[in-house]
Amino acid sequence: LEAGKKLRGGSILFASSDRIEGHGRGYITSVTWSTELEKFIALGLYQGGLKHTGEEIVCAFPLKNEQVRARVVAPMFIDPNGERLRV
Repeated sequence: LEAGKKLRGGSILFASSDRIEGHGRGYITSVTWSTELEKFIALGLYQGGLKHTGEEIVCAFPLKNEQVRARVVAPMFIDPNGERLRV
């Protein structure tokens, strides 16, 4: 949600209403640049999983005192119906 900021692997995940302290609700396992979306995307483990789809979360990286707002989305979020595949 914050294009100028970088997501980092290992960031601790918090709900937007949580205090940023402790072990959080999960963490980012991997990050890459999306050429399709022209921004960073990440995979992570989050308590409750996809029942939180659409919710805003905070990715905190305490080693560099960084925080980035993000949104939980389904794993197949670019072409979920495969329409581009079957053109």
